This record gives sequence, C-alpha cells and structure tokens, in this order.
Amino acid sequence: SKKLKPVYDAINLVSKDKALKNRELIGFVGAPWTIYVYMKNRQSPSKSKNFLFEGNFNKENACQSIKIITQFLKLHIKNQVNSGATIIQIFDSWAELIKDDSSREDFIYSPTKELVDYTKNLGIPVICFPRGVKTYKKFCEFVNPDVISIDYEIDPKSIVTEVKIPIQGGLDPKILLSDKDQLKKEANKYLEIFKDHPYIFNLGHGILPDTKIEMVEYLVNLVKDFK
Repeated sequence: SKKLKPVYDAINLVSKDKALKNRELIGFVGAPWTIYVYMKNRQSPSKSKNFLFEGNFNKENACQSIKIITQFLKLHIKNQVNSGATIIQIFDSWAELIKDDSSREDFIYSPTKELVDYTKNLGIPVICFPRGVKTYKKFCEFVNPDVISIDYEIDPKSIVTEVKIPIQGGLDPKILLSDKDQLKKEANKYLEIFKDHPYIFNLGHGILPDTKIEMVEYLVNLVKDFK
C-alpha cells in the first residue's frame, strides 16, 4: 500500500543505522480486535458515547471482519520484516473491552495466535500486549508469544509467579508526571520484583504528552544503573 510505504521506508532507514548494530528493531501492528474497534467505532472508545457494543454489535459479522483484518495484518508484518524489523510487537489496546472467556477466545486469543504463529514462521520473535485482558496466564498459554507485555493495572507480584516467559513493561506512565523520588520508588519496585525473571523494563502503556524529557532521561539512567 502506498499509504504504508513511508512506514516501511522508515524501518529500512533505521535498520541501516550503524547505531543499531547488535540491537533489535521492533516493528508493530495493532491486534485484529483493536483494529476492528477503531474501524467500527471510528474513534477511541474512551472518547465515544456511542460505542459499538451499545445495541449494534453483531458477533458473526465481527468475527468475519476480524478474519479479514488478520490477513491484512499478516501482509503488514511481512512488509515490516522485509524492511528490517527483527521483532514484532502486537498491541491489543482494547482487549479490556471483552469480559467473558468465550468472547476473548473468538476476538482476542485466536486471531492474535494466528498472527503470532505466522510471525514465528518468518523466524521473527513476537511480543504481545493485551492491555487490560486480566487473564495474562491464560493468554500466554493459548497464544504462546515469546514475550508478554503487561499493563499497569496488573499486580507484578502475581504475574512473576504465573508467567514463565519474559515479561515487559508495567510501570504506570503517570508516574513520569510526578517527581524523581516517586519515579525512583516505582521503577525500583518493578526492577526488584523481576530481578530474577527475564524482564524488559518499559511502561505499562504509551508515554503521556505532558511528560518532561528530563524525567525520561532520569528513568533510563535509573534502569541502566540498577544492580
């Protein structure tokens, strides 16, 4: 697609940067369910008063749409890998909207697993971020990603005992809007909990627009210096 060509060009450009030598380059896609939510709702559900579940949700049509979306996402993944991405992360930012296990399997677990299997067959490891899914252990058992990224509403102490694969993330982005003492306390909490578990330090969701760059720099150095 011409609209996505700038994405692939950017990945290719970054992949050739000498500073990336011996480092991974992460490409990403939205999970089928989250893409469907945005397509159906046309905006963030958190900003919408008329969300898709309110009277006009047809499960059969949704499943069919998600199947089509999944096929297009495979192409998007392949193009990113061909452009130089060495890891793919799948973001399911609206996984929290599905409350029961049966629907989770239809809308979250199964389509995401299809993408994970496809990506692994390309020889590329996969990170999954099913934000707000609550059932991280079951998600990992069903979907089988290489790394699971957690949100900030999950107790990290429970995750570290339930999940055996490498874990990423967890820190509440709002902590970066506080002060350095509070930031250090919260960051060290995660670093201590996961010190004996394969762990990639990261936030539990995207960085907030009002975040000061000096707080990010402080956090990066804090993590690097942790022993």
